[in-house]
Parts: sequence; structure tokens; C-alpha cells
Amino acid sequence: GFAWIVAQPVAFASAVVVLWSLMPHSGHGEIPIVPFVVTGYMPLLMYRHMLGRAMRCMQANTSLLYHRQVTVFSLYMSRILVEVLGATAAFMFCMFMFSMFGMVNMPDSVPTMIGGWLLYAWYAAATAFMVGALSERTEVIERFWNPISYIMIPLSGTFYMLYWFPDSFRQYLLWSPPLNGVEMIRGGYFGADIPAFYDPSYFALVDAIITLIGLWLVKDARQYVEVE
Repeated sequence: GFAWIVAQPVAFASAVVVLWSLMPHSGHGEIPIVPFVVTGYMPLLMYRHMLGRAMRCMQANTSLLYHRQVTVFSLYMSRILVEVLGATAAFMFCMFMFSMFGMVNMPDSVPTMIGGWLLYAWYAAATAFMVGALSERTEVIERFWNPISYIMIPLSGTFYMLYWFPDSFRQYLLWSPPLNGVEMIRGGYFGADIPAFYDPSYFALVDAIITLIGLWLVKDARQYVEVE
């Protein structure tokens, strides 16, 4: 149940940490590998799991729509909240577990880190509304979203930090919304020790726009699902 929702990302992140720690690294050695991996992979896992849960959500829960109190919005919202809570618990557990072994220190700015996490969760939820509602309209979305989501991983900031790139290229990468979230989370953790570049106002604006599109699509999604 809910324990597995927490344990799965913890197990995955821990395996990635072990793998990256065993690999030889050259350059950017000033970044501790464990917090770098955790702050990059946990938001990505939340995003991927949330969209996976939202895909064809109504098709899997049509029987619940017989109850007047249950709406299409509540179906999506319940799944999204479960994933947000699970991912947040997993993130906190990872940070606590690795801190016990001295691999992770206290964040430099907890409010900044929390702000980045919440903005990223909002982005994931808004995208889940939009993609989930579209998947009820056509199976094409379900077929193509997985490869599209893999293509988007290089733009997520999971594997790199923006200060590694020249200024001329960095300004274009900042157009990627999730990259702003990861940079903000890492900026809150590393503080002034590691340069971080992000624009929370831009990220929040994109989140709001995607949310409006997603809710508009969800509003009409029921007519595309046959309730037996």
C-alpha cells in the first residue's frame, strides 16, 4: 500500500546513489555525489510516478462515478495527492537515512528547498491533470507519452547543474520549467557553496498556465469515457 509508494523511490534512489558513488568521477568534484543524486532523482521520480498514475485514471475508476459525491476532479486529485505525499515522505526519509551515515548535511536554506519542491510538485500535478485528461480522449497519448517523457529527462536538470554551462547557453536551458525546480532545490541545499540559477516567478507562472489547461481538459473528460 502506501508504504510501497514510499519504499519504491527510496530503493531506486539508494541504488542510483550506490552506483554513482562507485563510478569514477572527474570534474565538479566539489559537489557531494549523494545529495546531488537525491535532490535530482527524487523530483524526477515524483513527476514520472504522478503522470503514470494519472494516465487513463477515469477508465480505471468508472464505477466510482456512480457516487454523486465523486467527481472527475476528485479522482485525479486523490491519485495526485497520494503520489505527492509518498514522494515527499520518500525524499525526507532519504535525506534522514543518508544523514545518519554522514553522507548528507543539513540544507543551507530549508525554506528555499521546500519552495523548490512544492513548485516542482505543482508542475507535476498540473501536467498530470493535462496528460491524464488527454489520455481519456485518445490512446495515442498513452502510447507516446513514455518515450516523450524519456526525451524530456535531459531537460530536467537531474544529471547536471546550470553553472556547468556558459552563460550564452544557460539562458536557454532556463526555459525548461522542471530545471528551475531542481536548481531551486539544490540551491536551498548547497547554498552559496554551489552556484544555482532559477526563476521561481517564471516557474510558478508556467505551473499556473498548465493548471488552467489541465483543469479545462478534465472538465470535459467524462464525455469521452463510457460508464457501464
